[in-house]
Amino acid sequence: MPLGRSKRLTLLALGLAVVIAALAIGMLVVDGAGETGAGSGETGETFVTVSRSSNIAVLELATGRTRLLTHADGRYLAVSSPTWSPSGRQIAFARQTCAHCPFRIVVASLGSGSIEPLRGWRNNATEPTWSPGGNRLIFTTSEEGERKLVLFRLPQGRGRALAIHADEADAGGAEEVEAPNHPAFAPDGRTVAFEAEITRERTRIFLLDLVSGEVSKIENEAVGNAYPAFSPTSKRLAFSQSDARFAWDVCTVRRDGSDQVCLTRGSANDVEPTWSADGRSIIFSSDRADPQRLTRSLYAIRPDGTGLRRLTKGFDDGAPAFSRDGTEVAFVRRQIHRIRR
Repeated sequence: MPLGRSKRLTLLALGLAVVIAALAIGMLVVDGAGETGAGSGETGETFVTVSRSSNIAVLELATGRTRLLTHADGRYLAVSSPTWSPSGRQIAFARQTCAHCPFRIVVASLGSGSIEPLRGWRNNATEPTWSPGGNRLIFTTSEEGERKLVLFRLPQGRGRALAIHADEADAGGAEEVEAPNHPAFAPDGRTVAFEAEITRERTRIFLLDLVSGEVSKIENEAVGNAYPAFSPTSKRLAFSQSDARFAWDVCTVRRDGSDQVCLTRGSANDVEPTWSADGRSIIFSSDRADPQRLTRSLYAIRPDGTGLRRLTKGFDDGAPAFSRDGTEVAFVRRQIHRIRR
């Protein structure tokens, strides 16, 4: 990850600096009754640690059953950003096998259970998203301290970095988009949404037309905007938005930036929304169940903001991705360890 503005963008977009600190420190004190305590030193305290390693898991929505696609098994393994193939038979994600190794894109075949590296791209790569046609991936890469989007054609095994510029009439010309993150294909396969940094350390959602190269920006007054996801009709986007308190809410907006509606409100961090194929549900990750804002669970909500329900608990779960048929959700899971003293 590059330093400077790109690094600051990553921290802002996550909006979870306390989570990162918790993973580095690895310790939280919880009393014997299960409520967060201050570590008084009395007997009955439980120390809770969140694993630095992670796995890709799949939740079957009809039954609530969860299965793991990867198995850290005591070894270091960091995974992120699962994305389903249109056929539903494969999941691409980013994988890191040592603390100082680069992230690589790999593809898991659900039938055979095999996990193979993406052929044709050896550089650092994260945040893949699969095109609706199944023949392309877009992901992010860092080259010489600069973060870029890469369009990768799977049949040819070749990718190219995209040159992205946004027209700014008030700036008297074109403004280069800084440090793009979290790309998402529209259902038509022509448009890609992503977040990027603008002036004064703020982030906005941008739309890139892959055919014309035209870039547009969704304007609002929020400090940060992140994790865009298209609705099945492509008419709206779900995304996360932060305020001056750096608390994140899940919102939706039309592609032209009008009719913005926030589905969640409060001090919790609600991030990483993903839209079901029928458009009736949005799943996101949130730390709302943890008073210390250190661990996350998956939640579902209707696009009108009703019907909020919790889907997972007992782990640190994030980065959900709906399958194309809407029956399963792939996500990143970290183990929570409790050590009683």
